[in-house]
Amino acid sequence: MIRKSSRLESSGYYSSDGQPVISYKETPYRRLWTRSRTQHRLRRVTTDDAKDDIPPSDIPVGDAGPPRRRSGVLRLARNYLIPICIPVLWILCEPFIRQMTGGSTPSNVISARGNELLEEFYAKYNELKARLNSYEEMMRKDANAPLWATVPNYALESAGASVLCSASSPSYKVKTSRVSFLGLEWGSRKAVRSHVVIEGKSELNPGNCWAFAGQRGNLTVVLSHPVVVQSVTLGHVSKSISPTGDIPHAPKEFSVYGMESQEAPGIKLGSFKYNHNGPMFQNFYISDKGDAAMTHVRLSVLSNWGDPTYTCLYSFKVHGRLAS
Repeated sequence: MIRKSSRLESSGYYSSDGQPVISYKETPYRRLWTRSRTQHRLRRVTTDDAKDDIPPSDIPVGDAGPPRRRSGVLRLARNYLIPICIPVLWILCEPFIRQMTGGSTPSNVISARGNELLEEFYAKYNELKARLNSYEEMMRKDANAPLWATVPNYALESAGASVLCSASSPSYKVKTSRVSFLGLEWGSRKAVRSHVVIEGKSELNPGNCWAFAGQRGNLTVVLSHPVVVQSVTLGHVSKSISPTGDIPHAPKEFSVYGMESQEAPGIKLGSFKYNHNGPMFQNFYISDKGDAAMTHVRLSVLSNWGDPTYTCLYSFKVHGRLAS
């Protein structure tokens, strides 16, 4: 192949009109780039010995060599060494910086914070343990609780029950204070309202009761729901907590009546006796009296344990099942 050589043109082998003074035939060659697996360097293979005559611009554009060693080191330092070295240097130098500035060292700060977290953890643990113990105690109490404490009370004021005062005995007024002037005495009397009997208190305190005069009296309760009455519970303070060591005002014999409405006649559900030597709360079972739903229950006290002046009632509860 005959072509015009730039080297010969610069050397004066072409005339002014561009015609070659001499003509020659150049031997074509090619450059092959390969990568060695062991030495990772370029190797050039040619077809003749005229390798130095190839200009650098003749290297194929797509044949890029391996990355330079220097650029690889810089990339490694930029991506790994610098991000790791900076925190390490800061950790090593921070104690000296804090000592120079008067601040606490990181070890002291971490130790103090760890102690605070440990104290908070133990506080939460002890609180949770105390709650679990209280729940277990409540479960044990519920397991050993009497039947009346584990069933609904339909004579409970907070649930909607109330005392029908028109069908109950008048309250007994107790003299509470005296005033003396020029040899004359005046006394005031105060009566406790009958609603204390249906407040459903689990703890009874001496004197916090409703009293009626004499040994015979009635208490009529409007139930919170119409129910088939199955049992009643009568409560009074025990002798052990009585200031006098005796409870002569406690009811002794009593009867329970149920009414389907306020105007309906009462149906006797049973007659019972309260044991003044027994527990404060005593439950009395009512035999089967049918499936009549009662809206009112009347407690009729027939006698007490020895005091003819008045009789005290502390607590009265009605249990049963809702009417279908």
